[in-house]
Amino acid sequence: MADLMLLEYKEKTGQFHHNMVRDRRAQWEPNTNGWETIAYTDEDKAGVFGNIMECKLHRREALKQPPYTTEYIRKEWKLFCYAYNYIVGVIEIAPEQKEFIQKHFDEPKALARLGNGHFSEIKENEELPWAWEYNPHSFIDSNF
Repeated sequence: MADLMLLEYKEKTGQFHHNMVRDRRAQWEPNTNGWETIAYTDEDKAGVFGNIMECKLHRREALKQPPYTTEYIRKEWKLFCYAYNYIVGVIEIAPEQKEFIQKHFDEPKALARLGNGHFSEIKENEELPWAWEYNPHSFIDSNF
C-alpha cells in the first residue's frame, strides 16, 4: 500500500495539503491553522483527487468565484471514491491495454488541458486545446 496521509483542505484559500502519517501519527496536528481533514487515505489516491479538484479550483479562481466549501470538497471526495473504487474493483487491465494507456496518456498535458494552473505553462508553450475541445468520434481523442 502507498504511504498513508491525511488529505487536508483550507477553505479560505482553496488549497490542499498532504499531512503524512507515520506509525499512525500525523506529521502535523490535524485540523489546525485553517486546514480541515477531508480523508485518511493513501497518497496516490489523494494525489489524483487533488489534481482533479485543482483543475476545478483554478477555473473558479479565473471566474473570480470563491473556493469551494469544505462540505463541497467532502462530497466531491465521496463521489471520487465511488468512481475510483468501482474502477479498481472491476477493471481487469490486460498488458496490451496498459501499454496502450502508457503510450497515449500524458498526465501533465492532460492536467494542463483540464485547466490545472500548476500546468498552465505546458498548455501555453505547447498551445494545447482545452480538454473539452476534442473529437468525440476519435477513440484516442475521446479517452485521453
